[in-house]
Amino acid sequence: MAAIGWFGYARLAYFSQPQHERMLYKQIRKQPPQRIVEVGIGSTERAVQLIRVAQRYRTDSPISYTGFDCFEERPAGAAPLPLIHAHRQLQLTGARVRLVPGFPAATLPQLANSLQRTDMMLISSDVDDASLEKAWFYMPRMCHEQTLVLRELRVSDEQSRFELISQAELQRRAEVRTKRAA
Repeated sequence: MAAIGWFGYARLAYFSQPQHERMLYKQIRKQPPQRIVEVGIGSTERAVQLIRVAQRYRTDSPISYTGFDCFEERPAGAAPLPLIHAHRQLQLTGARVRLVPGFPAATLPQLANSLQRTDMMLISSDVDDASLEKAWFYMPRMCHEQTLVLRELRVSDEQSRFELISQAELQRRAEVRTKRAA
């Protein structure tokens, strides 16, 4: 599977559904990431499209994608996502893919040091605040000053939006976690 073409990019950036994801593709064009980390994979289709758009605009080095998700252990009501299916779909992109099964609070701390210099981090709305509370502490070490951190928030049952989390806010959330632990 090759990088997406111009028409494919235009379709994603201006006409794709759900509408709030269009912002992701436009942001990748502005600031092409080499390393993408997704905490809670929304869908394999979106992850594939993110990689393909990044491949279009970041031709100097291979794209690296790491996805943290519960996969088969997703809560009732969440769309099923078998690990093997996700891995097969993402491998077709030609990117370096690493999928980590388990809850973010448990798995992210184990791998945070190996994910330094992440360019884009997406946090799914499926990941609740309680799961993120322990993970916030580890996220700043994964980022650099230009890292784009976006958290998906549900506005209603059918509508979501992405919230930009600045490096200062990310550091503040990590420090709040540290103060609570002390």
